[in-house]
Amino acid sequence: MNQILWLAWRNLFRNPRRTLASLLTVALGACGLLIYQGFNTGIMNQYRENTIHGYYGYGWVFPRGYYGKVQEKPWTSWMSSSSEVESQLKSIEGVREVFPRLRFYSFLIKGGITLGGKGEGINPLRESKFFNQMNFIEGHEIRDPNDIIIGRGLAESLGVKVGDLVTLMTQTIRGQLNGIDLNVAGVFHMGIKEIDDQFFRIPIQTAQQLLDTTSTELFSIDLDPKVSWASFQNHLDKIAPTLEGFSFNVLDKVYYQNSVDFLEAQFSFIRAIILLIIALGIFNTIAVGLLERAGEVGALRANGESRARLWKIMGIESILIGLLGGFLGVTIALAINKTLLAKGIPMPPGPGITRHYLILLEIESHHMVQSVILPMVATFLASLWPVRQLLKKSIPDLLRST
Repeated sequence: MNQILWLAWRNLFRNPRRTLASLLTVALGACGLLIYQGFNTGIMNQYRENTIHGYYGYGWVFPRGYYGKVQEKPWTSWMSSSSEVESQLKSIEGVREVFPRLRFYSFLIKGGITLGGKGEGINPLRESKFFNQMNFIEGHEIRDPNDIIIGRGLAESLGVKVGDLVTLMTQTIRGQLNGIDLNVAGVFHMGIKEIDDQFFRIPIQTAQQLLDTTSTELFSIDLDPKVSWASFQNHLDKIAPTLEGFSFNVLDKVYYQNSVDFLEAQFSFIRAIILLIIALGIFNTIAVGLLERAGEVGALRANGESRARLWKIMGIESILIGLLGGFLGVTIALAINKTLLAKGIPMPPGPGITRHYLILLEIESHHMVQSVILPMVATFLASLWPVRQLLKKSIPDLLRST
């Protein structure tokens, strides 16, 4: 076997022009495959970071049976012992922080304009450290119990800016009308139209006062990235069976999970096209090269070489070309990433997004392995038919081809 491998290796350098053409075909395909995979991963990770650090965290914890159901009186299911639940959640391995939230609907009044909005009571000190994708276009985070931050679309519709007073009018859990004047501390732009056009945030203590309750609706979770949501959920089921959690990809199925599924399907299709192009290019190069080697193969056959041995030598040659071309393509892709694409690729807003992104290629080790192995397999498969056709010929036909 070592002798066959050595012969196959030496054959690569007997015709440098032919070998170089084959290597470049494979290398360009491997390079394109790796760059596109890194680009695709960069987009998905950008979506992921925006989803996690913009709004959802790694997931939300609700009272069991609460999420996904229309509640006539949702406050009856809220968590009244918030501090106890918080302690339970923080005791779970991998939980770094929890963020209590209270969601409600309210009218926002400014001058003669009255609009409905979706409000959230939050703990601003905790949230500002983790949720760093709010993208304030004006002002800053909540710093005072009487502060409010508003989505850009909602702020524009109300005609408010930082420093203005806005009146919130809502109904308490007892059915009474309650209101409060708040100072606009900031205007944010998350890039998700539904949030930017309807959402606002106030301190959770202010929200509880407004709704006349001390309960908490849900907790957003910050997990150690090494801990999976499934592991967190298993621990949660054991220590707090009255609670249930949902990961961010479930909560944000429309904007995150559907986008990821679409990009994965798109990449699989484009990867198949790239591999087909590699295979066709290699097929053409190898077919032409084998015609040139017909006389050589005929002489080897006449000297007693078996078809099986020649099959092995030529098969190993194609594998070596695929491997070398794959490594060359990976090297070229890494060089392009460090030079031409080092500052990222500006992208327009994606589906459901209103904010531009700067995408950096995120090339991972398994991407490089994939970009070597797949072109190698494509090269080997593309060589099978030309080699078979060549070795089927009789010795006299081969020798006449010289």
